[in-house]
Amino acid sequence: MGGRSAGRPYGAAFMKYDETEIRVRFHEVDSWGIVWHGHYIAWFEVGRSALLSKFQLSPQDFTRLGYIAPVIDLKCSYKEPARLGDEIIIRTTVLKPTKAALTFQFQAIRKRDSKLLVTGEETQVLQALDGRLLYHIPPELQPNLLNLFDYLKLPVSAL
Repeated sequence: MGGRSAGRPYGAAFMKYDETEIRVRFHEVDSWGIVWHGHYIAWFEVGRSALLSKFQLSPQDFTRLGYIAPVIDLKCSYKEPARLGDEIIIRTTVLKPTKAALTFQFQAIRKRDSKLLVTGEETQVLQALDGRLLYHIPPELQPNLLNLFDYLKLPVSAL
């Protein structure tokens, strides 16, 4: 698995996404030879983790700084199935935050024909380790998030 940055056809024309490649493995397909629907969610996690780790924003980094970021909303829209052996590109981006939450958008694309297979969106809220909900992005996270937003060409005035 590797990541790279590329231009992105989501929402804003100048936004970018990060790409992570995977290959469909035997244990990910069902008896019909297509990817079981729940694995797409796991692939979103692979893409999100790859993107955030580039900016020291892994779950371990959040915890070290005194925060957690639980998922509160998850959407997945299936367009076309992936099959055993397919090479899949997971595209991941994050939307500009308006509160202490991060919303990620995903696309799963079959590499050989660039066919869009699945789109998704996930929102995580920021909380203190004791579970208190945060209403503003904490100062300790702002430098890393600013670097992430710069990488994705997002406006950063909201922080």
